[in-house]
Amino acid sequence: MPKVSEEYLAERQDQVLDAAVRCFAVGGFHATGMADVIRESGLSAGSVYRYYKSKDDLIAAIITRLLAELHGRLRAVSLEASTPAEVMEGALGVAIQTFSGPQLEYARLLPQVWTEALRNPEIARHAQGSYQQIIDHFYTLTLRMQAAGTLSAGLDPRGVAHVMLATVQGFMLQKLLLSHDLDPSTYLAAASRMFDGSG
Repeated sequence: MPKVSEEYLAERQDQVLDAAVRCFAVGGFHATGMADVIRESGLSAGSVYRYYKSKDDLIAAIITRLLAELHGRLRAVSLEASTPAEVMEGALGVAIQTFSGPQLEYARLLPQVWTEALRNPEIARHAQGSYQQIIDHFYTLTLRMQAAGTLSAGLDPRGVAHVMLATVQGFMLQKLLLSHDLDPSTYLAAASRMFDGSG
C-alpha cells in the first residue's frame, strides 16, 4: 500500500475543519454534532475521527486557526504603524475584511467562541492563549510608540493593549448584531480620531 503523504493528510484535516466551520456557523456549537460534520465533510467517520476525537477538539482547532490567522493579519498591517491611530486603522481594517468572503463564517463563530469559553475550561484555555498573543502584539506596539513619543508614557501599556483589542472585538460584535446600523467607515474614523487624541 502506498504511503500517504503529509500534504494529503493536511488537506484532509483542513477539509474536516472547513466542514465543521460551515456546520457550526449555521447550527451553532450545541446543535451541531459530529455526525453533521462527517456528512458535510464527505469523508468517512473513521477519517474524521483520525484528526479530531471529539467536537471539543474541533472547536479548539477552530479557535486556534481563527485567532492565529487574525494575529498574523494584525502583525502584517501594523509593521509600519507608528501612531495609535495608525495601529487602530490597520487593526480595524483587518476586522472589516473579516466580514467579506469566506472569513464571514469565522466571524459568525466569534460570539459562540466567547460563550463556549465561559462554560468549558479546555476551550477557555485555548481561547485565552490565542487572545494573549494578540494582546502581547498590541503591548509590543504600545511600548514602541511610547519609546517614539507618539503615545503618552503615562499610560499603562498593558491597559492600552486591552483597550485596542476591545475596540476590534467591539466592532466585530456590533457588526454581527447591528449590521444595518453600523457603518464600518464611520466606526473606523471615530476610533482613529479617538486614538490620535483629536476627539
